[in-house]
Amino acid sequence: MNRDDLGELIVLSSTEVEELPWLQLGDDPGVTQKLLWRSGAVRLGLMRVAPGSVNPVHTHPDAQHHILVTAGEATMVGRRLGVGSYLYVPPGVPHGVTDVGPEGVTFFYTFRPVTGDEPVEQQRGRHPAVSDAEAAVAF
Repeated sequence: MNRDDLGELIVLSSTEVEELPWLQLGDDPGVTQKLLWRSGAVRLGLMRVAPGSVNPVHTHPDAQHHILVTAGEATMVGRRLGVGSYLYVPPGVPHGVTDVGPEGVTFFYTFRPVTGDEPVEQQRGRHPAVSDAEAAVAF
């Protein structure tokens, strides 16, 4: 999917978001997403992992995630997370979704490659809330 929504005004009601199709993500059965916004490799969307499914542990050496759980619960990076939980995954940190609750889990996510002036190693040392607040302007 080659989309560039940068500069486009996108306003979706809750009904319009609900009507967007869930599309399978990769080869993992039960892992789907709704892509809400994309510019190049930067993506924002919703991901859903069905009960009994997993999003296997993986890493993104040069990209970061923000995750906000909106429904259900699951285990991510060794912690049980439910509605309202927030997770920041720096580049290179292994992460996945396991032990999904009986109703599945849905979360809002961002995927943003690191393209700043400083090396990934230096970014890992910064406090996530500060580093991403500074980097958020780059979206």
